[in-house]
Amino acid sequence: MQKKGCLLIVDDEDCGRSILEILLQPENYQLEFAVNGEDALVKAAKFMPDLILLDIIMPRMDGFEVCKRLRVHPKLAEVPVIMLTAISDRATRLKGIKAGADDFITKPFDKLELLARVNTIIRLNRYRRLSTERMRFDWVVEQSDDGYLLLDGNSIQYVNSAARLYLGLLTEDIKFASFTELLATQNLKQEPAIAWQNWPKSNIGDIARYLVRAETQHSQLLWLQVYILESPFDTFSGQLVRLSDVSEQMNLQQQMWTFQNLVSHKLRAPLNGLISLQLLDQKNIDLSSQKSHSLLNIARDSAKRLQDQILDILRYLDSSQLLEHDNVFQLSKLSKLLIKIQIDLELKPLSIQIDDTLVNQSIVFSNRGLELILHESFTNSKKFHPHQSPTLEISVTIAADKILLLSISDDGRYMSNKELNKVWTPYYQSEKYFTGEVKGMGLGLSMIAKLVLGSGGNYRLYNRNDIPGVTMELSLPLS
Repeated sequence: MQKKGCLLIVDDEDCGRSILEILLQPENYQLEFAVNGEDALVKAAKFMPDLILLDIIMPRMDGFEVCKRLRVHPKLAEVPVIMLTAISDRATRLKGIKAGADDFITKPFDKLELLARVNTIIRLNRYRRLSTERMRFDWVVEQSDDGYLLLDGNSIQYVNSAARLYLGLLTEDIKFASFTELLATQNLKQEPAIAWQNWPKSNIGDIARYLVRAETQHSQLLWLQVYILESPFDTFSGQLVRLSDVSEQMNLQQQMWTFQNLVSHKLRAPLNGLISLQLLDQKNIDLSSQKSHSLLNIARDSAKRLQDQILDILRYLDSSQLLEHDNVFQLSKLSKLLIKIQIDLELKPLSIQIDDTLVNQSIVFSNRGLELILHESFTNSKKFHPHQSPTLEISVTIAADKILLLSISDDGRYMSNKELNKVWTPYYQSEKYFTGEVKGMGLGLSMIAKLVLGSGGNYRLYNRNDIPGVTMELSLPLS
């Protein structure tokens, strides 16, 4: 059975200690003993008792001095002290109160009075400790950069300051607020959908949950990673939810992916041109021939282009942003951009259908960002096609008021529901479970999702009904 508390009994007489032991032992307290003042201070520091029963009359260091020293000790200052005295005059009590005593019991002891006072003071001390710890906990939680919520089902019971800021809760009356309804009013999207299917239960597997708010004219892009923390208390049946702002990490990951794509895209063509130098190194070639001059011109042009591209990359490295942030792409340029990427990747001619009403409009997206998305999508279609030669169909229509629907369909292969749910998660590579390992980091679709969500859009991937292959749909806000 768990002890009710620790009592330190301080008395220089064996008889006094024995009497208190006989009276208190049946009450299931942990009893510790000290035989003088010095011993009391040592034992108190060692056991950190819930209550000290302190005899006043002791040699060398009396109870008043012990109490004074306890009150200036950084760890023992708040330990309750009941002074035991055979003297009940007013002066003794005032001196004890001045020394820091909480209560007095006069010898000889009345058993019922002793037990009542001990029980009461221990109960009050525990309440004080709990209140102090609660105040400390509240202070720490309120100062935290992470948001914390207590949910009872889907109802919010408590939020700290950071969570109020993230969720736009400007009123104190949130007890009956619905968590999922609140997310909708604050334009916070639950991503990816598969991770939220069993909400508010703990997440299954290693797919992280996120809340995403798109960048606007007045606020920056927000990524909140959502954790459900298991409560150690059996009496609490709800969920403790932590919201961590990971916007900076997501932005850094996106910039790394952008830079990787930029380097790969810019350096591939000039490096291929430099292969002509290997042909010039053949022993039987006439360096004065027209063929040699042509190869040399190709190598020279490629070297110059490579130099320009490397300088361009270095300029990107010197800049604070890797993406252009003009945030407007003119749709009149879309066909030209699609054909440019098709030629760069050596794909078949594209089937392009763009709604005539969109020609003079624009979308809220950077030029570089859209180029990266299209390049990655076409690259995936080529990489996962059985013969690396997909036929791509591009459709651009108006899905709803101020929303553009960009669809990219290929004729690759069918994907299982499990794959379709996971392809948007970082480092997931579907193809390696189908035909073997595929080069790449598995970050492309994850970065597409982040770019699209950051612009206030949405995305989905599904199997085609007519032929093997998949369609990626991107919903993007019109300017």
